[in-house]
Amino acid sequence: MKNIFKNLSFLGICLIAIIFIYAIANYFKPFEQINNLNSLYGEVKILVIDNQEFRDLNKNGVLDKYEDRRLTADIRSDDLLSKMTIDEKIGQMFHPPFILKPDFFMFLYEIAIRGNKLTETQILQNNITHFNLYGNPNPNLLGRKINKLQKIASKTRLGIPITISSDPIHEVSKGGGIASFSVDGFSKWPSQLGFAATQDSQVVTEFAEIVKEEYLAVGIRTALHPMSDLATDPRWARNFGTFGSNAKLSTDMTLAYMKGFQGEAINKNSVLTMVKHFPGGGPQEDGLDAHLFSGRNQIYPGENFDYHLIPFKEAIKNNLKVIMPYYGIPVGQTKEDVAMAFNKRIITDLLKNELNYEGVICSDWGIITGRHWGVGNLSIEDRYLKSIDAGIDQYGGESDTSILKNLVKKNKISVKRIDDSVKKILMNKFQLGLFDNPYINEDEIKNKVNTEFNIESGLDAQRKSIVLLKNDGILPIKNNINIFIDGLNKEIAHGYGNLVNNYKEADVVIMYIHTVFNGNQESGLNRVFDNFLSTLFPDGNLNFSDEILNKAQMYSKEKNLVIVVDLNRPAILSGIKKHSSGLIGTFGVEDKIIFEALFGEFNPSGKLPFEIPSSMDSVLNQKEDLPDDSLNPTYEYGYGISY
Repeated sequence: MKNIFKNLSFLGICLIAIIFIYAIANYFKPFEQINNLNSLYGEVKILVIDNQEFRDLNKNGVLDKYEDRRLTADIRSDDLLSKMTIDEKIGQMFHPPFILKPDFFMFLYEIAIRGNKLTETQILQNNITHFNLYGNPNPNLLGRKINKLQKIASKTRLGIPITISSDPIHEVSKGGGIASFSVDGFSKWPSQLGFAATQDSQVVTEFAEIVKEEYLAVGIRTALHPMSDLATDPRWARNFGTFGSNAKLSTDMTLAYMKGFQGEAINKNSVLTMVKHFPGGGPQEDGLDAHLFSGRNQIYPGENFDYHLIPFKEAIKNNLKVIMPYYGIPVGQTKEDVAMAFNKRIITDLLKNELNYEGVICSDWGIITGRHWGVGNLSIEDRYLKSIDAGIDQYGGESDTSILKNLVKKNKISVKRIDDSVKKILMNKFQLGLFDNPYINEDEIKNKVNTEFNIESGLDAQRKSIVLLKNDGILPIKNNINIFIDGLNKEIAHGYGNLVNNYKEADVVIMYIHTVFNGNQESGLNRVFDNFLSTLFPDGNLNFSDEILNKAQMYSKEKNLVIVVDLNRPAILSGIKKHSSGLIGTFGVEDKIIFEALFGEFNPSGKLPFEIPSSMDSVLNQKEDLPDDSLNPTYEYGYGISY
């Protein structure tokens, strides 16, 4: 028995030792870091020519054309391209995540899916120079880290700077969703639907100008937004990220967004906008999302394909530099039913040739290794070949450059085809001024990010986004009456009324309801990551649960009931409408602003950015590609009243 315990103890110690060694090797990565140090080429020196300073990026003591900021981006990119190896070129075509201060699930993703490689390794070993931010770092931490990465990039052979991109990080946490985040330390604004509800493009421009300055302050140079998809199916989980169902409004908002971020011309003061998802990701079959195999099909039963193109057409005419196709398959629209990024008819024939788009086409994230709908029978090599042939320039979320390199070495992809993509990618870097100064002033972050002006501007936009749907004379609520709060911050409520702990003692009950989420969208594939991802996407049921409806009925029997509902996507409101004396719709709004609206500190002016269907039967009978086509909606598109 003693020997058994001895053996078990020994095995336990060995296991702990193995875990410890693995943790050291994978978290601190000493060997990876040593290897990276051996890959550095030295510091960038400053050349003084004609009393002007230039960065000697390739450390040769000579001012090369690509280092000369007096020359055009076209000349500079051609010169740099001529000096690059095929490995360096292909590195430009990848755009993987850069994770900083991840939560637990994001850390697991980093380990399980990406192999937990240092971003520094991606720069030095794979020649990758584009990364998109994942995680929740404060602005100071983010700025410092990006500066460090730029320093490492400057020590590569050619000193090509990195470009950091980000999904939206400025939304109020109540308004967020997939690929939209509320990152601490940045100003807070409504969701895209909230901007649509203001119906004021000037509000969008102001947002974009402010957020651009916050992005520039920390070193983010590409916005992976806006979403110019149209919310034509109310069940779609990503309605929250659109400008609603109306193509004209979405177009106006998209152009205002681009103007604020990019300016009149692309320069050192610009942040590029990556408009998505071409040719419009709204008409999802049964409202299911194309992140998952179950939602792979986009369908057009109303023969309304061209309607979804309208915002993209106008964006292209207004200096769009980067665009992203969606995951979905445009069923019946082309000769073969394959996803957008593999579909030559969509990418080359339509986007490039018919619409005359000349910018970078960046795939949505993980189309090679994860969400490759319609081409799952192809090998990874063949997926690259098909997407390259279709017209893709850059691969979002992918980081393994070796396969594409091998395809070039095997002469399956020409160097000229690679050059065509890389030239466009480099042009953007030159126009942004990254080669001339990639660094941010860390001392200035506090003066540019989350300033009092930015905070107040964000709050004002939230105010303008609130939609008043019903008022039986209860709103605005009178001060100093007894109120019962369900679902909102009670500390904030203290300044408005006398809080009671029993709803029966209240004069008014205020109830907040989250967006409908009755269950998960089925993944469609039994893969660990897909099964996890499916938990983030709701199914197509837009009815509120019996629990919520019964609670609303209970409150309304005793007292006046005011309901505030988060409308990240349309919901069936008929049930709660009949129980409420007042009904308000929000799209990513802080509790403080909700109370201001309820108690009359401002008069709600927002308008619905889509219709509210009356029943699930009416939803099931509408067509996925047509806007606002359900029978007898509870509230029509553009509805909104005031006090």
